[in-house]
Amino acid sequence: MKTNFLLTGGTGMVGSEIMRKLTHEGHKVKNLSTKPSSNPETFLWNPYERIIDKEAFKDIDTIIHLAGASITMRWTKKNKTEILDSRVQGTRFLFESIQSLPKDQRPKQIICASAIGIYPSHPDKIYSENYEYDKSNTDFLADVVNKWEQEIFKFLDQNIRVCCIRIGLVLGKSGGVLSTLKPLFKLGIGSSLGNGNQWMPWIHVSDLARQFIFLSENKSYQGVFLGVGRESVTNRKFTKSLAKKLKRPYFLPPIPGIFLYMILGSKAKLALMSTRCSSSFWQKKGFK
Repeated sequence: MKTNFLLTGGTGMVGSEIMRKLTHEGHKVKNLSTKPSSNPETFLWNPYERIIDKEAFKDIDTIIHLAGASITMRWTKKNKTEILDSRVQGTRFLFESIQSLPKDQRPKQIICASAIGIYPSHPDKIYSENYEYDKSNTDFLADVVNKWEQEIFKFLDQNIRVCCIRIGLVLGKSGGVLSTLKPLFKLGIGSSLGNGNQWMPWIHVSDLARQFIFLSENKSYQGVFLGVGRESVTNRKFTKSLAKKLKRPYFLPPIPGIFLYMILGSKAKLALMSTRCSSSFWQKKGFK
């Protein structure tokens, strides 16, 4: 069955892959963008200035909401504000825009991006969809995800089905984790980070795109899902495998965490956090 989709963040690494797959399957796909475009299927919006072209919602069944500022920018006070506001204000404005539509013109479901950053770093705990956010947690990423998801699940008040995918570390040729690591490893200076024992819940961008599409098609599921691959791996195993695949040496000692914090500031947490995640939902559903 062909479906009419509307994407936010459709030009990013994940959004581009979702759009490519949907288009290939014959679905009609529109895109909400903060930049003007000559593409007739791209519509302008700006959550900060409360601008949106409501023609974007015409005949839309499903929204895939991915928009948000990159967390890979340096975590200055200004950038932290942008990372939070782009998600919270963007989702809130999307909600209000849909709420202003006649009920019979509203989309039936929304599939939203979220992040595994809500989980506290832990050396061996395996996280699942059932995790309940600890309000005493003052971690920046956890606070962002919690406030983001609070806005996401408000769509239930409009009788819109909500699925929220907490995304792990995304691998792909056009960006994600590999765009940071590959240049170092190709020079032969790649190594594990910190003690190397931290868990990396990785997923390939193609599989993640298929998870979004799977949830859009299987309407009996609702709530939180983990956008991760079959197994998390340790940073040491991941970096050793990357070096082997690139046919580069792997002999340097691990890069100390304190050095990463000196170079990257508080953003070093992204490299050192340990979040081992379960993919049991996808395995039980026969997702390959």
